[in-house]
Amino acid sequence: MKHIIKRGLLLTALIMGLAFHLTAQSTQMTIYLNNGNEKSYLMTPSDRVYFEDNETLVVEITVNTKSDRYNLADIRKITCAETEGIAEASGGRVCLSPNPVHDVVMLSNLNGNETIQIFALDGRLMKSVEASEGQLIDISELPIGLYLVKTEHQTLKMIKL
Repeated sequence: MKHIIKRGLLLTALIMGLAFHLTAQSTQMTIYLNNGNEKSYLMTPSDRVYFEDNETLVVEITVNTKSDRYNLADIRKITCAETEGIAEASGGRVCLSPNPVHDVVMLSNLNGNETIQIFALDGRLMKSVEASEGQLIDISELPIGLYLVKTEHQTLKMIKL
């Protein structure tokens, strides 16, 4: 049962991380293992990530016909980040951390006070706040799920656990 729940959470994270990068040229995916090791992949639209069985996550990179396999029990977390995308007017990119998040999230590289909007994937506005650099935003009232966080110049993905 534990593996089924973990598989569901990993699948959700992968879908969120990779699906919202369809407009990007590439996505940096990092797999963090329980033993402290980590492995990063530069994913392109032709690469694949899938479950081979109920115990194994497979990452296929088409450029070098490389395929890595991970036992789900060995994976601590997976993160995805665009390597190309919308940049802030000042040249910096807004960062959201931590992600995945439980109750409180912080945005860095904001340009002064900005309106931050959090949308559910169905387009519903779930929360709107004015925030500045380093300010903590309480999202404890939001249900577990996948969200889009919109600043004045950028849209980010967020996983709420």
